[in-house]
Amino acid sequence: MIRAGHFAKGRVGALARASKAVSVLPRGVRLYSYQARPDTSEKETIVKLLYNIGSKKEVEQYLRHFSSVESQKFAVIKVGGAVISDDLATLASALTFLTRVGLYPIVVHGAGPQLNKRLEAAKIEARYEDGIRITDGQTLAIAREVFASENRKLVEALERLGTRARPITGGVFVADYLNREKYDRVGKIYSVNREVVESSIRAGCLPILTSLAETPDGQILNVNADIAAGELARVLEPLKIVYLNEKNGLYHGTTGK
Repeated sequence: MIRAGHFAKGRVGALARASKAVSVLPRGVRLYSYQARPDTSEKETIVKLLYNIGSKKEVEQYLRHFSSVESQKFAVIKVGGAVISDDLATLASALTFLTRVGLYPIVVHGAGPQLNKRLEAAKIEARYEDGIRITDGQTLAIAREVFASENRKLVEALERLGTRARPITGGVFVADYLNREKYDRVGKIYSVNREVVESSIRAGCLPILTSLAETPDGQILNVNADIAAGELARVLEPLKIVYLNEKNGLYHGTTGK
C-alpha cells in the first residue's frame, strides 16, 4: 500500500510509517509503502481514505474549509488497477463521501492486472525492461481497450451513487518516447493540459483519468500511472498526493489496521 505525502514540500504526513521510497518519480514526490487489510466495511474505508490523506487535524481542516477553491482540488489520488477490480464499491463510496463535502480529488488510475490478464488470454507475453512494460503495437491496442473499460467501471460505480464523474481518457498528458528502441511505445510526460481537469471540477464532476499520453502528432503512448499522477500533481500543486496500490484495502492512521 502507498501512503499519502505533502506534495508541495515533498514530505510525508505525520502518520506515515515508511519502508522504502519508489524511484523514477518527478522531483518533490516521494512514495512510501505499507501493509493494509482488505476486510473493511464501507464506513471504515471512508475513514481510512481520510487518514491516508493526512492527520486527523488536517482532515478536520479540509472539512471545515471545504468551500474554498483550494480544497476543490485538494488531492491527486492514484488508484491501482487491482483496487478497481477488488474494491470498486468501497472506493466509489469513499470518493463519493469526499465530493459530498466539497472535496474534489483528481483520480488517476492504472489497470496493470487487467491488462496482464487480457494479454495472457491473447497469448501475448507481458515483457518488462527495468521494471517498465515494453509496449508494442499489439500491447498498446489492448491497453487502450482495457484502460477505457476500467475507467468506465469506476465512472459508472460513482454515478450509481449519485456522484457526477467525468471519464478522461486522453488530452491531458503530452509525452515523447521514453526510449523507443528499448521500450517501444512508452512515453515520458513533458507537459500537462490542466484545463481539461480543471474544467471537470468547475462543472462539479469528479475527473477520472487514465495514464495514457500522446505525442504532439497524436501517437498514443503508455505511461506508468504512478508517474502520470506525480506529473499531474507537479503541475496542479494539490494539498496532497495519495497512492492506493494493488495490495488491497486502506491503512487507518489511528488503529494501524
